[in-house]
Amino acid sequence: MEATSPLEQLPEGHFQRIFGERTPEAIWRALLFEYGWVYHQMNRQLRETFAPFFLYAELRTMIICIRYLRELKRDTVRQMLMASLLSDEIKKMLRESDDDISAVREIEETFVRFSERFEGIAEIMRTEGLKGFEQNLVERYLFVIVRVGTDPLLRAFFRRLIDARNILALAKLLRIGTTAEHSFIPGGTVGTERFDDILAGRNTQAADKLLSELTGEIISAVDLKGIEVCLYRSISRWLKRESRAVPGIGPALNYLWKCSIETINLSVLFYGQDLEKDTVAAELVR
Repeated sequence: MEATSPLEQLPEGHFQRIFGERTPEAIWRALLFEYGWVYHQMNRQLRETFAPFFLYAELRTMIICIRYLRELKRDTVRQMLMASLLSDEIKKMLRESDDDISAVREIEETFVRFSERFEGIAEIMRTEGLKGFEQNLVERYLFVIVRVGTDPLLRAFFRRLIDARNILALAKLLRIGTTAEHSFIPGGTVGTERFDDILAGRNTQAADKLLSELTGEIISAVDLKGIEVCLYRSISRWLKRESRAVPGIGPALNYLWKCSIETINLSVLFYGQDLEKDTVAAELVR
């Protein structure tokens, strides 16, 4: 007899313990535990090197906690932070904030000490909501992190994440047929001018060509789900190659990335429990 859900067919593994709860947050919390395990295997120098990566990952933790603050679920916030590598200062702030707006303001104050680029980000919560705040927080972080003294391999990795976010934004805008301008993130391997030109001309052929250059695969710019999978797959291939040349840092980054991809796939399985298997399979990063 076939299992009723793809999740029930998973082999035992380091993420398997979460599925008693079966929620996206539980999947994320399991990833945080794994990141924490890796962090505690590192020496001081490696921890400092990987700090930008871990903070990038923890941006999502902050967003999840802000959402729970808005829903007045403080116990869930505390549970989420148990697995987090966020600083004690940020954890205390998230646990003790009166509400989501107060938390966002304190996040801005904290991040502005890192870069003035984060000034005004709390206002975005008021005007664009949590989704807009999350998008801006991540994009500003990526903009900043590729300009500071980051390890060369990590910097190259973040540049490819910028490419991925820019091409996904471009594809969405081309699909809905908007002529509005968009602020693409500077700092990727592809200049923002190229994205601007493709969007201004609504040139889907140029977008397809750019996608092929970035991923090494032939895919249409209107295939949003396929693009995301394709981009992540190309980053995996690139990182597998590059990691061999950088002992210590390379294999560690490759492993952390594989864990994040596993989490993405588990989330796809969770949300696709009631969908056809072929549909779900097409959205898995292999």
